[in-house]
Amino acid sequence: MNNETTLTTDFILPLLTVIHGSIASIMSAIILFIIIYHQHNNRIKQEERINLILCVNIYLCIFLCSTMLILLNIQTLLGDLYDLNFDSTQCIFSGYLNLIFIYTLYYGFVTQALYRLCRIVYRTYRWFQVYWLYIIAVPVQFIIACLIMSPLFIRHIIIYIPDLYQCFIPTHNSLGTVWIIVFMYGLPILCLLIIYIHITIDIRQQSTNQTLAVKRRQARDFVVIRRIIILNSILFTLGVPGMILLIINYVTGNELTLNYRITWLSFELSMILLSILVIVMTPQLKTIVISKWKRNRVIPLAPIVENSGQIRTAGTLQ
Repeated sequence: MNNETTLTTDFILPLLTVIHGSIASIMSAIILFIIIYHQHNNRIKQEERINLILCVNIYLCIFLCSTMLILLNIQTLLGDLYDLNFDSTQCIFSGYLNLIFIYTLYYGFVTQALYRLCRIVYRTYRWFQVYWLYIIAVPVQFIIACLIMSPLFIRHIIIYIPDLYQCFIPTHNSLGTVWIIVFMYGLPILCLLIIYIHITIDIRQQSTNQTLAVKRRQARDFVVIRRIIILNSILFTLGVPGMILLIINYVTGNELTLNYRITWLSFELSMILLSILVIVMTPQLKTIVISKWKRNRVIPLAPIVENSGQIRTAGTLQ
């Protein structure tokens, strides 16, 4: 009975991951299309263009992460159903790409924070606020992710896990475990903390002897920063269960594939929540999405036709 329950749980978790991943992928793709369409068909200020390109970066990362996890968990489902063996170079490369996409997502928020730092603290350096600089930053961010994660691929730390039917870092590998905890989770948190503390101190120091317009701009910046801090806190809090399960596996020495399945499900749920929160926390993006939704609303014509017919009839009777 316990084995049957375990097998059922093992199958349901990746199935739910695929479902939620599909929702996250569709949401992120739609929002990506809306942003790109808006930028292409409207003249907007450079500051707003940079904000939107940073949102594009985040939603592209969400789409890639969600899609990759969908493919990996479909692989897990097929393995559970038909006991297939997916051990191959392609599987290992897929595990490597999965790590790259997750890394890029977390550091997408670091790139956003760096822009805020340059715009608020180093605003006299105008070349830090050039639109094309942040266009280039997106592929550079991906290249850095490839380089940082390459030792795991080159040293064959990413291997096939038979009961998971995926390639990933086994928890008994201390180097791989420490590597992803430090570079994928710890370092972006540290960078974000340093950047936002620096911004907050700078705003508070400049709050005296400033004109009313500057004070209003600083107050607006402070509100935006607070929203981003809340967003990042939620993002990294959602990653805590996966990190805890990873550490438990490492300490106990048990390679429980159930923990991997729970981690992927929680990650896909966080992608859905993240897709919504980025809209809520970004005023420009929120305005664009709401205006697009209002523009596409279908107004029923039947009542209008009926009312106009009644008016014409009343006019004829008179």
